[in-house]
Amino acid sequence: MRVAFISDIHGNAVALRAVLEDIEQTGCQEIYVLGDICYRGPDPKECLELVQSVATDVIKGNADEWVVNGVQRGQVPEQRLLVMRAEQQFTVNQLTTGDIQYLDQLPMTLAKSNGGIDWFAFHATPNDLFAVVQATTEEEIVERQIFGAREASVYLYGHIHLPYVREIGQRTIVNLGSVGLPFDGIPEASYVVLDFDGTRVNINLRRVPYDIDEAIRRLREVDYPNVPYISKVYREGRP
Repeated sequence: MRVAFISDIHGNAVALRAVLEDIEQTGCQEIYVLGDICYRGPDPKECLELVQSVATDVIKGNADEWVVNGVQRGQVPEQRLLVMRAEQQFTVNQLTTGDIQYLDQLPMTLAKSNGGIDWFAFHATPNDLFAVVQATTEEEIVERQIFGAREASVYLYGHIHLPYVREIGQRTIVNLGSVGLPFDGIPEASYVVLDFDGTRVNINLRRVPYDIDEAIRRLREVDYPNVPYISKVYREGRP
């Protein structure tokens, strides 16, 4: 069985459509979305509708929480607070009350089994939408913040926009990277495919080029509040 995991779309419908086309071509049978669907891009409504039309299951990310409850002081650097609040208001203005209720009611975690392989998915950590776990985070912290929440063979998450695979003992932790705002210096959408074959699983970190010029055109077309910064991330793949 082949399963796709995507995360951190951030309102970038151009990138999302490219990823969904790649998912279809790879023959994935299920699609799981690990949060951050709408906020921080030009097309929040389109991204949400695309996710709702294809996803097997969806969980909440910190940016989804921002759409619902706003960007709070202390959650982001003070010098970015006003512009990020303007971005939040832009996003909310594109969505319906029902859309916002949908985001509010999303669960924080998802646990399933495919072919005898147990996997556990969340956005940042199982208990905190804003916590940061990097590829180099000490094993004892990973054990406490991630593995301690639930026993599984594979742990999948997003949030940091930096794709990687790491083995710790008999367990594997996978970051999906970001569909809409990659931070690893590769200006392409990122997602993960798991192939379940009996008691084995193959992990494939996939990169998908997309029309960055079109995505930047969309930012300008909708008069997005933070065009220079978001355009720079699209172009360079770095925050």
